[in-house]
Parts: sequence; C-alpha cells; structure tokens
Amino acid sequence: MLLKDKIAIVTGAARGQGASHARHLAGEGAKVIVTDILDDLGKAVAEEIRESGGEAEYVRLDVRNSDEWSAVVGDVVKRYGTVDVLVNNAGVCEFAPPAECSDEEWAYVNDTNAGGVFKGCRAVIPVMQQHGGGTIVNTASVQAVKGTADYTAYQASKAAVLGITRSVALTYSKENIRANAVAPSVVDTPMFHRELEHFAQNEWFDFDAWLEMQPISRASQPEEVSKMVVFLASDLSSYSTGGVFPVDGGLLA
Repeated sequence: MLLKDKIAIVTGAARGQGASHARHLAGEGAKVIVTDILDDLGKAVAEEIRESGGEAEYVRLDVRNSDEWSAVVGDVVKRYGTVDVLVNNAGVCEFAPPAECSDEEWAYVNDTNAGGVFKGCRAVIPVMQQHGGGTIVNTASVQAVKGTADYTAYQASKAAVLGITRSVALTYSKENIRANAVAPSVVDTPMFHRELEHFAQNEWFDFDAWLEMQPISRASQPEEVSKMVVFLASDLSSYSTGGVFPVDGGLLA
C-alpha cells in the first residue's frame, strides 16, 4: 500500500496507459479521480476499480481548459482536503511531416500534450504548497529525445513536457513538491494500434524488423509503465525529481 490514503488525479484515464495508471494507483491504496472526456469509458474504469475494492470516481476534464482544471481541483480539495499526486497522462497524436503539419494539427496536439501538462501543474501546485508537498508524474515519450519521421507536433509537445517537468522540479523542490517524467516507447494501447495503421501505408517501414532491433524486442504492456508511475508517485522515489525515466525496452540505450 505505497499510496495509502493519498489523493491522486489521473488525466486521460478512460483507456490505455491512463486507465492502467489509475488501477495501479488505486491498488496501492490511493483514492483516484479518473478524468477524461470519454465519459462512458472513464465511468467504467472507475466502476471497475471500485468493484476490485479500490476507491475511485470519474470526473470529466478537458485538460486544454483552464476553467475545468480549476473546477476539478477545487472540487477535489473541497471533498478530500488536498491533492497528493497528479499524473498528467492525457495525450493525442497526429501524423504529419513538418511541411505538411497544419496549424490546427499543431494546436490540437500541443494544446493537449504540453498545454494540458502545464495547466495541470499550475492548478495543483498551489494546493500542494498549502498542504506540505506532493508528487507530479508527467507522461513524456522517447520521442522527446529521439526523432521519428512524421511526428512533428507530437515530438515538439513531448519535448515541452520534459521542459515543464524540469522547471516544476527545480522551482518547487524546497517545498517538497517533486516532478518527474516517464518516457515510454511502444506501448500496446489504442493509440499504438492507430500508429501501426498509419505506418502500414509506408512501404519503407517494417515495424516487425524495427521492433526486433530493440534490446527487448516487443511492445510494452501499459502495466509496465504503470509500475514506474507508482514508483515515481510514491516515497520509493523520494530523492528523485526533475528526472526522465525511460520505459522503452532499451531503445534509447
């Protein structure tokens, strides 16, 4: 019970990595606020956690919207007293090379992936300051440090996540607020299968051959990333802040 009685908000938690993170945090004793814009799926995740003996509720949150962030955090504080853990997981991906990335695609991806992380941190930091600290875990990507064709807006957004994480960590470390980022590579989620459909259109791209070249030659499962999230959210990582923690099968190595 590494997170017993901690209050945790998880964004993008209706499916994929976010749903897995919510389940694992609840499994370690946290009271989890499952947030997303996919209402039916998000409610189902919260119900599943409760049926398994954990504590969870679903709250709708568009991470791009500052007013919604203020409302959700304010409500959580009113009901539970504080926010101990924030997992900024919500993310989207569009595929376009630099010369073909539209203003709309750029804004959509960056407002969600980078803007959502920034707005989430901005909303919870004052609460954490008032209540003795907390931990923030942001979902970055190996693509924040390693390039791939066609991911212009996505790569930029994930690099921004690293910058936000480091800034938060260095600014608030004296107030017992830690911030770290996880950097997954290939994770078996709905987003990953959408990526496969996109790259299958390119004759030059052989996914199986690319995967075989990695030290651990398979896609990761969401729970493998969730275990790192639990580590970073808990006191097991009490001396870690401002870090980037790969969950990438050795890809960056």
